[in-house]
Amino acid sequence: MKNISTSLLSLAGLSVGMFLAASCAAPSANSKADSVTESVAPPIQAPVYTAPVAVFEMRVLDFDKQVRVVEKPTLAALDFAAYFANPIRMAGMDEKPENYAGKMANAKLAEYPFPMLDSISENEPDAVAGIAPIAWEPFAKILYAQTGDDSLSKTLNDIEAIKWDEPDVFRAFQTVTRLWGVPGTGNNQGKVEWWAEVMPAVWTGRTSFYGKLKFASGGETAEVLNYYMTAEMNSEEAMNWARTLSSYWYPTLNTDLEQHTPGAIWENSRANRPFAVMRGNPMGKPMWVAFEVPAFRLTDEQLRAAAVADSLAAAGEVVPVNRTLDTSSYARLETLASLENSCPATPATKKFREALKKKLSKLPKEQNAWADDGMLWFRRNANYLIADKISGQDSLHNPLPRMIELKQYLDSMNVQLLVVPIPVKEEIYADKLVKGTPADLCVNVNGRAFVREMLAAGIDVLDLYPSLMAARMGDEPPHYSYQRYDTHWALPGMLAAMEQLASRVTQYSWYAEANPQPGSLVMKDTVVLREGDLVAHLSDKEKSKYAADTLAGMKIYKGDKAYKGGKNAPILLMGDSFTGVFESVDQKSGGPGSLLAYATGLDVQVLTSWGGGPGVRSRLKKMKKDMQSKRLVIYMMTARDFWQSPMEWDGL
Repeated sequence: MKNISTSLLSLAGLSVGMFLAASCAAPSANSKADSVTESVAPPIQAPVYTAPVAVFEMRVLDFDKQVRVVEKPTLAALDFAAYFANPIRMAGMDEKPENYAGKMANAKLAEYPFPMLDSISENEPDAVAGIAPIAWEPFAKILYAQTGDDSLSKTLNDIEAIKWDEPDVFRAFQTVTRLWGVPGTGNNQGKVEWWAEVMPAVWTGRTSFYGKLKFASGGETAEVLNYYMTAEMNSEEAMNWARTLSSYWYPTLNTDLEQHTPGAIWENSRANRPFAVMRGNPMGKPMWVAFEVPAFRLTDEQLRAAAVADSLAAAGEVVPVNRTLDTSSYARLETLASLENSCPATPATKKFREALKKKLSKLPKEQNAWADDGMLWFRRNANYLIADKISGQDSLHNPLPRMIELKQYLDSMNVQLLVVPIPVKEEIYADKLVKGTPADLCVNVNGRAFVREMLAAGIDVLDLYPSLMAARMGDEPPHYSYQRYDTHWALPGMLAAMEQLASRVTQYSWYAEANPQPGSLVMKDTVVLREGDLVAHLSDKEKSKYAADTLAGMKIYKGDKAYKGGKNAPILLMGDSFTGVFESVDQKSGGPGSLLAYATGLDVQVLTSWGGGPGVRSRLKKMKKDMQSKRLVIYMMTARDFWQSPMEWDGL
């Protein structure tokens, strides 16, 4: 077996230039050195539509379902269709905050406190007539990734952060709903002038207003904007866009992509043939927004052909294997013994819990993330650390019987199950989360007890906590084992986990029978620019402080192509976003599945539910044909979903 060496973490020699995965259709940025000889900024070639500008068509199917149709699949058009008045993003936003005093409701337009705007009007300005609007948040990320300029993002964040002398109201009083990049005139010739539509929150009782930003952007911005608005995606790029969007929105909005054949009929209507269907559940009630591009639709003939192809593939592509379970209990019992009295309740853990509860009680109830000691922290992760007995939850939230049920289901097919809970960042960095906590203190008493319960119930569990604690001791700030502004691990933590997982896989008695091919894959260094998924949870005033992070990464190749496991893989890695980050988004082919395949020499198929680990089990049930080739199912998910998961643990 090839070991994954942590010496590969060195940043020296990594190629710089990878930018946000969400910007798959964005242009390559000119470096500062390349632009030295440029004396005249290129003119803006903003696409012109006949007024009124309609970037997408919206079809409302029901109170909780709608389709958004985009004629030209540019990144700008798809982003706008996703961000503008999206009910998943707006859920709960119409409720009046308890501590709102109504100061904005009584203000006069001329007295609006927006010094960053050159003018304010109640009417849409003539300057934007015929120019397609864009969603500012995704564009600002791309602009920063391409040019390093975050002035647009900071200005728009400042607009949304105005609190009207009511600082105790956490929720935004207003949002920038539409942004226009207009070709500059006069002294701004060759630059971009920015106009914004600002929409006050419903509970303020105010209507939208418009303003021109006081600064214009240079020619490099014009080039990025033009490409963003004109370059069209193919269907594969559009699906990558949808996956990336779902992964970034998941912590905030509990989003996932439904299983759907791109371009096929949705909701039994021949008129609706989306390429992607997003499910969100931000407030306890699911809703769906589907995205359709006419060019990606499938005709009835194509649908029939696809159905035949799927049937043939299901019947002939998967090669069944004769399987025998490894019934040895050595690894499970050894892990169980190692956990005995490993994380006892002590005065120190009690002090930590009380301090963390106090910290959480001071947060506004709507604030789900906060900054401290150079990192961003997630409220749901923190709640998991102060959880009560996990197996004592009600039947819809208790994961133990569902894990047992899953093991029995896989045992019936002679398929091994290995559960791999991912400790939350707040558990590994408890000393940074709560000042005064010893760095080596095990603070998650009930979480560790639940791992013991699963092992005692006969479930194989890979305990990553010791490896991740050891990995963090080797941190070299600003590079950590978990991402500073994100809920997910960074490369050092992921490599530590994958080395332990690969070692466990090679210990199974059937490993040699699976015909491993060590050395058949190639690993290359790369970097990825990723905006942390916790930034969106901060107050509007804080968001602009946390730019996208440059992270070291690995990318696995089979020959000259990025690696992707197939249906005949003997291993199925399934779970939540921890299985998909770096695997199917960001730089891709560098996540746990690809790294495990590289280390073990066995093909690994990945099944990701962005909406949370509990949801992936129902998808497994639909893979009966694929399961004929499987020897091992690795169930990898964040451990926070063991406690009060918003996605309930329904039966198989």
